[in-house]
Amino acid sequence: MFRAVKRLSSTLTKLPSRSSSYYMEKMYESWKSDPSSVHSSWNAVFSTMGSEGFSPEVDIAKEGRDTLRVGILHRAFQISGYILSDVDPLRLHSSLDEHAVPIRIPGSLKVENYKFTPEDMEREYNIGIQMLKGFCDFSRPRGGKWKLKDLIERLKSVYCGKIGYEITHIPFRDETNFLRDRIELETPYVLSKERKLDLLKTLARSHLLENFFLKKFTTHKRFGLEGLESVIIAIESIIEQASEHGVDTFIIGMPHRGRLNVLANICQSSLTEMFGMFMGTNSRVLEEGDVKYHLGHKTQRTINGNPVTIDLLANPSHLEAVDPVTVGKTHAMQFYQNSPNRAMAILIHGDAALAGQGVVYETIQMEDLYEYSTGGVIHLVANNNIGFTTTPREARSSLFPTSIATSIQAPIFHVNADCPEEVDFVCRLAADWRKEFRKSVFVDLIGYRRHGHNELDEPLFTNPKMYQIIEKHEPVFGLYQKKLISEGVITEEASQELVRKIINEFEVSFNTAKQFNQELKNISLAANEWSPIKLPQSDPYFTGVEVERLKALGTKINALPSDIHPHPGISKIYRQRLGMIESGVGIDWACAEALAWGSLLTEDIHVRISGEDVQRGTFSQRHAVIKDQKVDSKSYTPLSHLSKDQAKFTAVNSHLSEYGVLGFEYGYSLTNPNALILWEAQFGDFANGTQIMIDQFITPGEAKWGQESGLVLLLPHGYDGQGAEHSSGRIERMLELSGDDPYDFPIERLKERKQIYYNNIQVVMPTNPANYFHMLRRQIRREFRKPMFVFSPKRLLRHRDAISNIEEFSADRVSRLYEDMATDLVQDNRVRKVILCSGQVYYDLAEERRKRNIKDIAICRVEQIAPFPFDKVHALGEKYNNAQFQWVQEEPLNMGPWGYVMPRINTSLKGLGFDKVSVVSRVPHAAAATGYASWHIKQLAEILDKAMN
Repeated sequence: MFRAVKRLSSTLTKLPSRSSSYYMEKMYESWKSDPSSVHSSWNAVFSTMGSEGFSPEVDIAKEGRDTLRVGILHRAFQISGYILSDVDPLRLHSSLDEHAVPIRIPGSLKVENYKFTPEDMEREYNIGIQMLKGFCDFSRPRGGKWKLKDLIERLKSVYCGKIGYEITHIPFRDETNFLRDRIELETPYVLSKERKLDLLKTLARSHLLENFFLKKFTTHKRFGLEGLESVIIAIESIIEQASEHGVDTFIIGMPHRGRLNVLANICQSSLTEMFGMFMGTNSRVLEEGDVKYHLGHKTQRTINGNPVTIDLLANPSHLEAVDPVTVGKTHAMQFYQNSPNRAMAILIHGDAALAGQGVVYETIQMEDLYEYSTGGVIHLVANNNIGFTTTPREARSSLFPTSIATSIQAPIFHVNADCPEEVDFVCRLAADWRKEFRKSVFVDLIGYRRHGHNELDEPLFTNPKMYQIIEKHEPVFGLYQKKLISEGVITEEASQELVRKIINEFEVSFNTAKQFNQELKNISLAANEWSPIKLPQSDPYFTGVEVERLKALGTKINALPSDIHPHPGISKIYRQRLGMIESGVGIDWACAEALAWGSLLTEDIHVRISGEDVQRGTFSQRHAVIKDQKVDSKSYTPLSHLSKDQAKFTAVNSHLSEYGVLGFEYGYSLTNPNALILWEAQFGDFANGTQIMIDQFITPGEAKWGQESGLVLLLPHGYDGQGAEHSSGRIERMLELSGDDPYDFPIERLKERKQIYYNNIQVVMPTNPANYFHMLRRQIRREFRKPMFVFSPKRLLRHRDAISNIEEFSADRVSRLYEDMATDLVQDNRVRKVILCSGQVYYDLAEERRKRNIKDIAICRVEQIAPFPFDKVHALGEKYNNAQFQWVQEEPLNMGPWGYVMPRINTSLKGLGFDKVSVVSRVPHAAAATGYASWHIKQLAEILDKAMN
């Protein structure tokens, strides 16, 4: 293995001496009898000594030393040659730029350290196939024999040229040999004249488009690709090669840098529409739409006769945030295509972002995880050696930004962006690697950024030396154009004609864009993305399920087969659930959840839940996957055994990532509207680790990009004295992201379906298992999709009163608000206070009212907080017309729903003669909750006392 030789290369002074010749002779004799009897490292030495046989007169020690030195030198280039590769077009390292990461050249790469004599340099060495397989070109006149000086030059050309191969961290010889067989050849690739012309045309379109934008839209930011125009060649080469391997769907995630170029030249978006966006005449925009360089596009193309779909995902400016979304959508495509080979993810990274953003690591750790793997991602690094004003020296501690790839043993190909043919070769090699091993690969495309961070920025302020070099550096299109002219591939006249044709095409599109009409402006694109999804004019679907069907389903779920041996505690839980189903009373949360999922599965709706510990459930409540206690690695998933034609059920424990995994599930949810996709936080408190995904994708995705999602987030929430890390899902943060107007009483949109349709999200805090059941089913039965944040219970999972009867599951639909169900209250007009609340505090309030025998306080539960049930609260005002309204919450005053509900309650009661709603809560806190049980109990008692007065 390479690792063993690497250790040898660091100890050159310990090569065999003459005093060890006897030992070497004995080893040689053993090797001749049986090569496997000696360590494999000797096999490489002895196999290069010719076939004349061993003679005691030969100085075996010197022969061995010299051969070992040659072998170690070769290994040194394999291991570290990329450090000396000529991959930086600006050669900032050679100019000793203070902002460049210092290069430390290993001693093993310095030929002088090997103490070869001039005679040694002229001497021929027989390069054995076991040691230097790729160099044994037997078409050579002398077969595998090399003069040392020629060998060194060949090593430099292979490993220190315009491509740098970083591959020896890969621990599997078949994988490294696959690469060596492709790269250690004298001519690893030969391009036809036609292929070279294709590369030139691609470069021309990439280069000239950026120039066209620069001239026509001088005051616009576009985050152009100048200096990295070869990115277009890279993507095109990957797609072309992978399509030959049967890939027909490409999901691309990329930042804003170069997006317009990719839209035009890879996705083949309409240039007329694109120019129209700059002019403000494009009709295909949403009212709240995003900036141009964040937009996605989905297109169909034919590549070498193969029909392919290219899906460029929309993304925010939050760097690398789109990575897990891309991987999640790719995994979902593979699932729905019923093939792991047809869909592939391409992730394009910036160099500074790749090195700096933690979500990259969260994403690549999914590489080989069950129910997350995509069979390899091709990572393309658009490396311009700068991040805004951040230099490589400031951005990372490693020489290249790709060091993270070694954590998953992915090969890394560093390539000079000014060399289109080398770019084409390594990108095709990357596609071949993925096909062969179903693993990820990194292509580090090293170029520069010709302008500032955006076209209105002045880079000389912060990076003068780099930009003085860039100013004198010819663009890659010009360099390659001259190269092909000198090779006779194209004439100068033909090249100029190519440029004229492309510019004329741009001009035609530009002039057409001026004529765009604006009649369709603000049209929603979402309704067209998923054909079964409709606008809200039709009635909502019935979410209930017939009692007979529920009983049959519940029996199927909870009657465990005899060949599974569960833990006695789990057997008891399933027996209890079976009893709930048979009796029809006392159905708890976990049983209700299973009924919701099971009913959807038997309606051909795929259900997937992921997150930390979701199979068991954080609070040991779910047990969706039962581990056999007698048979190792055997498990049973009841929801996967409902019927032969049911949809797939997936409950998968994620790695310990929130941001990355939620992004994955969001991407998964974008693929098919007819699936229930859930992500559950271990505790709701940990959802703040996903805030970028919530703020930038989940809550505004439809408004910015016309991108619907029915993703469900389960966020366990409730104050139980467990401290600031295990009490609050930060409901206030999710509610502030809701787009409904607190001062607009929606008279024209009172019907539930319209109010939810026109809002961006739903925030619910159910207090009843049956209502939770209906909420889950509503996500699918409704004819449009909205993300739903469920602040799910902890204490209520086993609360004696938080149960439902089976008839409640056959009810029409979700209850957005429960009126007081007590039968012993005074008449409505004599009720002095109406308490509105959400969540588990309801049960505390109801118990306190019972203890105090209070009959004139009504307690009503707001189950769906956003969009707010204005109509339901208004009806309460009409019913309890002499009462005072008060909001009660267990969260501190500066947290919880209060800030959201206060203006909406007042709006609901406006015109009915009520005072402003009051509030009872914990006092404002910096931390979400106290960690002392005694303080928790005291605070709750104070809340209950104030509420009952």
